[in-house]
Amino acid sequence: MTVRRSAYKGFTLIEILMALTIMLVGVVGIYAVFAVGLVSHKRAVDHTAASNLAASLFDDIAANYDVWYFDNDRNGVPDLAERDRNNNGIGDLYDVDNNGRPLNPIPFQRGYRYTIRYERNPAVPQELLVMVHIYWRQAGEERAEPFQRSIFIKDLPALDR
Repeated sequence: MTVRRSAYKGFTLIEILMALTIMLVGVVGIYAVFAVGLVSHKRAVDHTAASNLAASLFDDIAANYDVWYFDNDRNGVPDLAERDRNNNGIGDLYDVDNNGRPLNPIPFQRGYRYTIRYERNPAVPQELLVMVHIYWRQAGEERAEPFQRSIFIKDLPALDR
């Protein structure tokens, strides 16, 4: 009488552990890609919001230069940004109320702040080169992005030569 041994079916413990290890390496790699993607997405959202705010500022300066953004002393900074009538350390152009909204009707994006500088070209009296720096906090540190555009203002006084 010969006894036939039945073939073992299934996997050994070593084979299962090896398969789980390989799968774990793959899953960790996928999670790493997702983490990088989320950081890149946040960075892209911040830069898009900053560029939209800068575009709104350029349009608002072109439309309302003589109301909010005038530079009568010609030092390259809007006069309302230099004045601080309530002595709170913030120029009147950027002053906010108790809810964090600007007091003046200027473009605003929560979490972002900006500065405005002008340069003039004596050869083209109506041209105003506007430089805007947008600032925001990202990952615990302040980020900044510069933007600039030439704006032509019809009644801009000529520079003294």
